[in-house]
Amino acid sequence: MHITFEKLLYREDYQIALDHLVIDEKNSDRLALYFRGHTDEIMVLIGDYSCNYFELLFEADCVLLRSSDLHELDDGVEFNTVPLVLYKDSALLTFATAWMGLKRDPSRDWTHYSIRAFEQDFHILSPRPPVFTDLGHKMSDFTIRHSFNLPKEN
Repeated sequence: MHITFEKLLYREDYQIALDHLVIDEKNSDRLALYFRGHTDEIMVLIGDYSCNYFELLFEADCVLLRSSDLHELDDGVEFNTVPLVLYKDSALLTFATAWMGLKRDPSRDWTHYSIRAFEQDFHILSPRPPVFTDLGHKMSDFTIRHSFNLPKEN
């Protein structure tokens, strides 16, 4: 099964887990989140190579918060069974505007992205939608180098 951004918004039976997070210094400090995903939770837990591998790339002006950072902020949002939920207005956006200096103007339509990953949730505020890239299947965690020009023995 190929994964798309739209499927993340409605597939209740789809589980994701964060593989790694990168702040891309070469690309204006963009935030890149890499996920593994599968309909079987066990495959996600063990990092099976049948899992889909995809990237969500947010612009540098986004704000990233983990759920543990928000334990005192009651946003009135129930637990969602889908991996990705978008909110145009939320308690987090209101809080960020009032206390974090987030500038909300008509030219920048800030959105609250709630990402439900296995054992951890992320909340990202961003004025633009993320760039979704389906990376296929991650075949290995290691880089293997092959050389066809073997050194000559003396």
